Amino acid sequence: MLKTICIASVLAVGLGAALVIYHNGKPGPTEGGGAAASTPAGGNGGDGGEAGRGGAGTIEPDAGDSSIDHPTTGSAGGAGGGDAFAGRGPAGFQGAGALRGLASPIAGPPYKLRWKYKAGDEEHRASIANNPTIAGKTVYVSDSVGVLHAIDLATGENKWKYKSEGGFETTPLVFEGRVYLGDLDGIFHCVSADKGEKVWSYDCGSGIHASANLAAAPDGKGHVLIFGDDGAEVLALTTDGKKAWEGKGGDRVNACPAVGFGVALFTGCDARLLAIDLKDGKERFAADLGGLAPGSPAVLEDRIIIGTGEGNVIALSPDGKTVMWKYAQVDQEGAMFYSSPAVDPSAGIAVIGCRDRLIHAVHVKDGKRAWAFKTRGEVDASPVISGGRVYVGSKDKKFYVLDLKTGEKVWEYTAARGIEAGAAIGAGVIVVGDPAGNVYCFEGGK
Repeated sequence: MLKTICIASVLAVGLGAALVIYHNGKPGPTEGGGAAASTPAGGNGGDGGEAGRGGAGTIEPDAGDSSIDHPTTGSAGGAGGGDAFAGRGPAGFQGAGALRGLASPIAGPPYKLRWKYKAGDEEHRASIANNPTIAGKTVYVSDSVGVLHAIDLATGENKWKYKSEGGFETTPLVFEGRVYLGDLDGIFHCVSADKGEKVWSYDCGSGIHASANLAAAPDGKGHVLIFGDDGAEVLALTTDGKKAWEGKGGDRVNACPAVGFGVALFTGCDARLLAIDLKDGKERFAADLGGLAPGSPAVLEDRIIIGTGEGNVIALSPDGKTVMWKYAQVDQEGAMFYSSPAVDPSAGIAVIGCRDRLIHAVHVKDGKRAWAFKTRGEVDASPVISGGRVYVGSKDKKFYVLDLKTGEKVWEYTAARGIEAGAAIGAGVIVVGDPAGNVYCFEGGK
């Protein structure tokens, strides 16, 4: 999850104005420059450690539909993917792959605080603007001052810290003993999961707000890391830091790309859903969304679901040619959907947060409202669905647990600050951060 507002993209439409992109109220680059360079360092991190064994992950990847190219734990990668991730699924934003935001069931509420961890200090105040990632017995959290934290899931004690010059707004992707993430200076990092040592880095030349996803490599041997940057570049890097392919978007790439139907699906400030062929990096289609898209899409067997900055949730056909439905029941006209959706195909419901202070649940089949839950703050955090419940934070400082079918509140917790990023669910616990640098871990309290 990122915190990017493409305000000037909206203002410039129809005005012929020079395009300036804003990040947290400050102007940022619209185009990237500089040559990319891969810099090896230290050891390769090995294949050992609990992260290398395909642990629980930020969200347990959904085994889902064989027709979709999405990483899974213990099942095939889908069409064109083969058995790419059998037993070794990645852990990342919204479960990686199709980005459905589905987690394995955990114990229901009430929950109790297992531990609280503090990122940053008085001199370097840190915020958590992205989802944590759970892999095995460790949760990985990146912060705004450029520190990647490895925290013991049982005790809340720090295992190691890795420091970058640029701040982080991306969710760590953990796969086969390594942690991958980009920073705001445009450096993409590969770090050993067990020791926190630099393995390699790649200079993109433009800041990175988009978390990385994983797909099978074009030659079928190994895997590639897929992400975009603020210079509108979309890239696939091999897991040893070499460029597999690159493509071009229309503007800044905001969010983690989803993987499905043989393509990587990118969103951003150009108000399009961009489909890039996983084999060669060429554009397969670009579907007009009618507004910028700060969040990521979610991929289902027969459709793609995405929220927009114009207050709409849209379902598109897999080829991007048909709008299957459009949901626009926001409380404030044009209220932005900053959040990425979480989708439970078995329940037929997609859940997404909005800046109208509502958490919206929509029927996947026809786009009609299932329910809406009112909070007292904007909801930028991406929901997670687990065991028939929705887990999501709000800027009203509350972390909510809702019944998936009815939207009824079943539990809440008050954090120190408004919650802007999504939670990690795995290994029987919930982990979420706030803008004050606090990281909370909850367990079943019965």
